[in-house]
Amino acid sequence: MEWIPLSELTGLKCLNCETEYPPEWMFKGCPRCKTDTFVSNLTTVYDLQKISGQLTRETFTGRIHTMWRYWELLPVKRKENIVTLGEGMTPLIKLKRLGRELNLKNLYIKDESKNPTWSFKDRLCSSLISKSREFEFKVITISSTGNHGASAAAYAARAGLDCVVFTVASVPQTMKTLMQVFGAKLVATETYPNRWKIMNECIETFYWCLVGDYAAPLMVGINPYGIDGYKTMAFEICEQLDWESPDRIVQPTAYANGLIGIWKGLTEFHMLDFIDSTSKVIAAERFGPLKNALEKQLTFPEPVEEEDSVAFSISGDISSFQGLKAIKESGGLAETATDQEILLMQRELGRDGIYAEAASATTLAVIKKLVDQGEIDRDEVVIAIVTSSGLKDPDATRKVLPEVPIIAPDLHELSAALKTVYNFQL
Repeated sequence: MEWIPLSELTGLKCLNCETEYPPEWMFKGCPRCKTDTFVSNLTTVYDLQKISGQLTRETFTGRIHTMWRYWELLPVKRKENIVTLGEGMTPLIKLKRLGRELNLKNLYIKDESKNPTWSFKDRLCSSLISKSREFEFKVITISSTGNHGASAAAYAARAGLDCVVFTVASVPQTMKTLMQVFGAKLVATETYPNRWKIMNECIETFYWCLVGDYAAPLMVGINPYGIDGYKTMAFEICEQLDWESPDRIVQPTAYANGLIGIWKGLTEFHMLDFIDSTSKVIAAERFGPLKNALEKQLTFPEPVEEEDSVAFSISGDISSFQGLKAIKESGGLAETATDQEILLMQRELGRDGIYAEAASATTLAVIKKLVDQGEIDRDEVVIAIVTSSGLKDPDATRKVLPEVPIIAPDLHELSAALKTVYNFQL
């Protein structure tokens, strides 16, 4: 089948006041309802009535096996602007062993580590950098601790664009290497706030294209054209479950871009009658700005206390309005996990053949906690999003693993080492 992507994008709309805007380059949130203490995200709007007359479930049979199979619901108008490395259509894997241990009959992971740069950020960057070509940007920029910066650099390279990434000095060397190998001009600051400050100055001064989160001073999150890349995770999950939506989808969450993307995908498929119901979305957090906002019934998340964490990619102290909206509309919730709980679940996933980044293992730690609390029933279909590979930060895992024993080629020494270190009897 010929691949002719024709987006049915019609404009942008505020998630709060519902003011509509033309499909321009807007990433600072809604200017109409913004205050000193509140900023709402914008979302893309598509002609779903027209799409419903064009598409059925069967339409997708034979289409390209990447996220661009959903081209009508992605923001790019012309095929030649699409920047792709084959992202999307990642596996949905049933965890039978871990499911039994957690007393869940239908526990799955959506393994986003199978994307080109090993993380779900590839969906965002493919969608957003493709759209940026329609606005003729020349330089891509982002503030990132790793996954997003690496993805931005890779897709900028694919598009033939320069990429400047701002990070912090404490980021693991593996992440720095990954960003630089794709050609990023990587610069570090000593503190997290300083990276935002210099990046925002470059955006305003040089008209660089921001493909990361925007915060000045309140957290907005990602450009809405990037969110559309994330909603394809929900599209794929529904296809992979034979056009059914699961009961719960649990997403590692910082600024809630993935969370709102999944919820947006579910609602669009539901409006198109591809699925009969939607899922509850759950934010798996490290320090809980969304959980705190829900408990206090806040209209916008407030900062919470934070510290260093193995789940550094989701360990921020703030979140966004879009996260609260996704949770409330879906009937979901937010829950936190400790480093100890996260590292334990990372090892448990390893026993099922999955090496997930610590932030990704937060989803399973949260699921265990919610099962223990009686929040999740054993018969529910539960999807944990594994956003990235544990190989991005192996040092964090190494700290909780035993030292590798060194032995002579002797069966007695082998037997003693296996018994002492691994409690394994020959």
